[in-house]
Amino acid sequence: MDLFNANGARNCLPALQKLLGLTCSSHSDLQDFVFIAIDLENSAGITRGGSLKNANSQIGFAVLDMKNFLASPKKDISTFNITIGDLKYSKRVSGRFLFGEPFNLTTKRAISRKINDLVPKSRKIILVGHDITSDLRALASFNPEFKNYRVFDTQQIAHSVLSLDQQPKQNHTLRYLLTYFECPFNKLHCAGNDANFTLRLLLLLAIYPLRIASAQSVRSEAVLDDKSVFPYQKKVFTKLQEISRSPLPVKPQLHEIELARKKRRQERKRQARFQDAETIERVRAERARKKEMAAKYAPVKACR
Repeated sequence: MDLFNANGARNCLPALQKLLGLTCSSHSDLQDFVFIAIDLENSAGITRGGSLKNANSQIGFAVLDMKNFLASPKKDISTFNITIGDLKYSKRVSGRFLFGEPFNLTTKRAISRKINDLVPKSRKIILVGHDITSDLRALASFNPEFKNYRVFDTQQIAHSVLSLDQQPKQNHTLRYLLTYFECPFNKLHCAGNDANFTLRLLLLLAIYPLRIASAQSVRSEAVLDDKSVFPYQKKVFTKLQEISRSPLPVKPQLHEIELARKKRRQERKRQARFQDAETIERVRAERARKKEMAAKYAPVKACR
C-alpha cells in the first residue's frame, strides 16, 4: 500500500488508540511497536542533489518504544537532531536544540547510516509527522523503507478529533495545537524539537476522546472515565499523559555560556595583578601547552 496517498491510514484514531494500548485489556495484547516522529527543516536542501556541505537543513527524530512501556521508569522520549550544512549553521542549531547535541553530517552516506542506526530494523515501525508527506518523500531518498512504514499524521488526526475543517487555516499548525492542549514546547522550527513535540501531540490526541475534563479546563490534566475500562488501560492513559506533559529539559543558552567564560577571564586577570613575573610566565606556558594538546587531540566536529 502506498502510504503517501493512504490518507485514511493516517488519521484512523481507533487504530492509533489500539496500538498505544488504550483499548487493550492487558499488556499481552500490546504489540511490539516503535513510534518514530520525524520532522525536516529545509528539506529542499537535501533533495535537490549535489553537495550537502551548504545544504543548511535538519532532520529530527523522536522515538517512543512500546516494549516494556509501563515497566520502564523513564518518561522521556528519545530525541535526535541531524544538521546538514556548514559548522556555523550546526552551531546555531545546537543552541536551539533542547534535547542534547545535534549530529553534524555532510554526506548522503553518513546521513543514511545515522538514519539506519536510529530506526531499529528488527522492530515494527510507525512513523508520525505533522503534515508529513513532503518529509516522507525526502527521507525515502535516504532509506526507501520509509515508503513502507505505517504512518499517522497529527494534522489529519486533529482534523477528525477537533473538527478543524470549519476553522481558520492557522489553527492547523503545530504551534496552535500544542497551545490548545497546553503541551510544553519551546524553540519550534528546530527539527528535533518539532519531532518531539509532534510525538507528544500524537499522545494527547489519542487520549483526548477518552478523558473526562477537569473543572478548570477541557485541555488541562484529566482522568480516564471509569466506565467499562480495565486497570491496564488506566495505567497506559496515565503514562501517556505523563510523557506528553513532562517538563522540557533546561539547556544553558549560548549567551549564558559566553558570559561564564568572560567572568573566568576577568577573574584570571584580577588574580594576575597579585602574581610575580615568574608565576605569570609559568601560568601562560601551561595554558599554551593545554591549548596545543587540545588542538592536537580535538575530535572532528563534522562527520563526513
